[in-house]
Amino acid sequence: MEYEATTASESIFGRLQQKLCEGSFQPGERISIRALALAEGTSIMPARDAVRQLVATGALQFIDSRSIIVPKLTSESHQDILNARIYLEGELATKAFLHLTQGDLQQLREIDEAINKAILEKDVSSYMRNNHAFHFLIYNKGMSPILLNLIQILWMRYGPSMRFISEKYGATNFADDFHREITDALSAGDLTRFAAAIRADIKQGMDFIIE
Repeated sequence: MEYEATTASESIFGRLQQKLCEGSFQPGERISIRALALAEGTSIMPARDAVRQLVATGALQFIDSRSIIVPKLTSESHQDILNARIYLEGELATKAFLHLTQGDLQQLREIDEAINKAILEKDVSSYMRNNHAFHFLIYNKGMSPILLNLIQILWMRYGPSMRFISEKYGATNFADDFHREITDALSAGDLTRFAAAIRADIKQGMDFIIE
């Protein structure tokens, strides 16, 4: 039974991690462990364990012994996360470059088309989901579990605020299509251009997130 509880907790953690990265929660939103357990069809214990793991990463925050919220980014934490994302994601993308195949390139282009469609249709959920898929298709090819884990933590911290900004101002404000630049650089075999486009894309998105 202990193994099953651990497995349930890990499954809940993974789903919450995905939702935070994709901005399914709003900054300041309260998270109920009881409601989470009910939604997941589990007991309280694995839901509580998953939430505690997320609190440890900074993706969730205890207000008191019973209240958990999705934290808002301050100007200081925003700058720290921006700097860390630019460095870590640029590094992992560089590692991934030689492992990305023609099949991956085609998939990236298809995801980018889905992103463009979501922008035109003002479908923020699709935009966030596909933007996450685009980046992590690259990062998963970087062969560095430690860097990948650190980047996932940063995305959990930034995702809710990015969703809020996308809904408030619209994704069309992200004028420069750095995803196209990323795929064009990959197609041309230009690592320097590829890594630079990754970093520029990160900075463009996070420049909107200033409290």
